Amino acid sequence: MPPGLRRILFVDDEPKVLEGLQRMLYPLRNEWRMEFVSSGQQALECLARSDFEVLITDVRMPVMDGIELLTEVAERHPQVIRLVLSGTVDQELTLRSAVLAHQYMVKPCDAKTLRARVEHALNFRVVLDDPGLKQLIARLRSLPSMPAMYVKLIEALQSPDASVREIGAIIEQDIGMTAKVLQLVNSSLLGISRRIAKPGEAVVYLGVDTVRALALSASVFTQFRSAGLPGFSIESLQEHSLKVGAVARHIAKTLNWPRIATDDCFVGGLLHDTGKLVLAHNCPDLYRKALTLAQQNQVAIREAEREVFGTTHAEVGGYLLWLWGFPDLITEVAAMHHNLPDRPSDAIGPVAAVHIADAVVNRRVEQDLDQGHTGVLALMEHVPEWQAFSEDLQVQH
Repeated sequence: MPPGLRRILFVDDEPKVLEGLQRMLYPLRNEWRMEFVSSGQQALECLARSDFEVLITDVRMPVMDGIELLTEVAERHPQVIRLVLSGTVDQELTLRSAVLAHQYMVKPCDAKTLRARVEHALNFRVVLDDPGLKQLIARLRSLPSMPAMYVKLIEALQSPDASVREIGAIIEQDIGMTAKVLQLVNSSLLGISRRIAKPGEAVVYLGVDTVRALALSASVFTQFRSAGLPGFSIESLQEHSLKVGAVARHIAKTLNWPRIATDDCFVGGLLHDTGKLVLAHNCPDLYRKALTLAQQNQVAIREAEREVFGTTHAEVGGYLLWLWGFPDLITEVAAMHHNLPDRPSDAIGPVAAVHIADAVVNRRVEQDLDQGHTGVLALMEHVPEWQAFSEDLQVQH
């Protein structure tokens, strides 16, 4: 196999679909090494004997359906990127596959769209060196929520009087819930032609019944269970993230940025520390070590994380959001909120806004702001006003 050739496995029980895919993707034969199989069992056999980077599967198949295949692949080969290409309209199957898969596409899918999705899945800028962390992150189907917020959501969903607005307001206050509903609503799952950037708006499109199914049937929303981590609490992380989102949104409004950029600032701010949640919940012993190291050596937590994990929460969060199909801009906000990309000020927008908001909310403007970056340098005159806004800010609980 020529070096650099991407390894893609396609699974569909319909021979005509496989033949169509082969014809459509033939021009990519010098870039992708593709195999086409007609059953889940054949797919598992292929994965067992060869290293594939991406699996693209239908959902509705006989004997072993796509749900069973995705479940097996997630367990046995967690490093494989799992994409669904399906035409099913069965809501239960669709939801279950959307939870198990990293991204969801709807048939028919043209070669340009399919290629773009696969290349996006393979070319993320932030690379994690630790294969164990890559596997851990690829296994994740959801992020845990604050216990109080989880209980509040379940109570609202079980009430016959709960409104879409009420449920949306609950979800917008939680990192894990926001990440999942935005992932699902912006997949091809619903066929929405424009990107949804607001969690509340996402609930309107998904509908109460779908959110209820996600919470109660698919078990997508789960509670964070404290592992006794000194110096870490999900409540503090949540409050910090909401404040950063609110300040970043205020920055965008101050600068008269377009609405979509303003919305991205809030969502990016809310999700910028997603990696801390991933590490604290899934690697509590190692994260406890990092927290202790940061306290003993009086260094930033990201420096201690790099010593313990070989990477930081920023890269971990960016990697997860990329896997879940979030736009490049949001993944960059998470991955680069401490170290801004080397691009002109007008090209980084929300990344710079969240970087500044994070420093302002932490009251570490002098220490944390990258004042050598042209994007930050151009905005320094506004920082005192944004600091005042942050000081007066009260987040909703």
